[in-house]
Amino acid sequence: MELRIHQAGRSRWASTKFKTLYFGGGTPSLLSLEHVERLLLAVDQAFNTDFEEVTLELNPENSSKEYLEGLASLGITRLSVGIQSLQPHILTFMHRAHDQEGALRCLEQLVASPFVRWSADLIIANPGQSLDDVVADVSLLAGFEPPHISAYVLMLEERTRLEKQVALGRIQMPEGDIVADQMQAAQTSLKENGYTRYEVSSFARVEASDTTELETMKQPQNRAIHNSRYWDHQPYLGLGPSAHSLWWDGTVENASATRWHEVKDLRQWMAVVHDNAAHPNVVHDNAAHHAECEKEFQQELELLDEVTLAEERIMMALRTSEGISFQELADRYKVSFVEAHHQHIEQWIAHKWAVPGLVNHVKFTDTGLDRADALLLDLLTIPLQRNRLDVAETFPRESDKINA
Repeated sequence: MELRIHQAGRSRWASTKFKTLYFGGGTPSLLSLEHVERLLLAVDQAFNTDFEEVTLELNPENSSKEYLEGLASLGITRLSVGIQSLQPHILTFMHRAHDQEGALRCLEQLVASPFVRWSADLIIANPGQSLDDVVADVSLLAGFEPPHISAYVLMLEERTRLEKQVALGRIQMPEGDIVADQMQAAQTSLKENGYTRYEVSSFARVEASDTTELETMKQPQNRAIHNSRYWDHQPYLGLGPSAHSLWWDGTVENASATRWHEVKDLRQWMAVVHDNAAHPNVVHDNAAHHAECEKEFQQELELLDEVTLAEERIMMALRTSEGISFQELADRYKVSFVEAHHQHIEQWIAHKWAVPGLVNHVKFTDTGLDRADALLLDLLTIPLQRNRLDVAETFPRESDKINA
């Protein structure tokens, strides 16, 4: 991986200032402290970094007092631990490597560790999971006062063992109303335990120092900075098999935004890495060579125009408590809502799904966030208004009229 990091560091990403770093992919906590240190050094050498947050995903079975202290000493600033559940029968169903005892031991170690910023994940709406199970999970977990909790609804992914079992009728997924009741119960319990919802599945613990910030609509300190940058549509670079990336220079001219994922197969990915390193006759500061090298990693490359980017931003922003401003759509994406969009928003307000009284801005209430995906699907079936005009035209742009 160090070799791949250095290869990417000689590409167009070299001038990008990275604010966050995330060790993900499921099992990064299998890495030794020495390996983590080597990766951090490679990143520091290859890229322009000014990290506000460095996160590592942690599996409970890999946790120990020594490992946590070692990660903190290396510069990891935040951990994300996959608890998933604290109920033995749910962990058994999930085929997790840890049991309830192991999860509780991990949480105790985190509380005693140098980390002041960490997050725990819960999975809701598992087959066989009851409302009491969900409330018990939240209550047990909240007792350890994680600064951040993510509560996700179990999704049925294609080509998984669970999907096959469901297709064969051996397992039945919970009905929609059961899922809604469980998510509502989790949210209520989290709120009672001092957590505020800032995204559909993300909850930050409110500290005493956050009180003034919340009143001025600033972000509490326990929010995940890395995730927030995704939702704000910042460019990101993913390195490793299947890792996804978005390149965007901040403009929408000539569909300059591109998205792709790296080679999925591990052996093929490693072959590309070593093949690109095995050209002794190539001048290593040759920009054309490095651009061609990066293309070999890119699969399913997409070109994204302003409308596609705007729709993505609307989708991500309205899943957060911040919502989106009409000014941002006009300035950043050169699009605007049409009358039909505004009619939808008025209906949301009437149903108490959106916050009333906002000027040129829309955001969901908690009730709206509960059904955000369905509401957004309806909204985005309506085409956005493009505001860009040919440069030869001299009359005002539509966005200028909106802002007048």
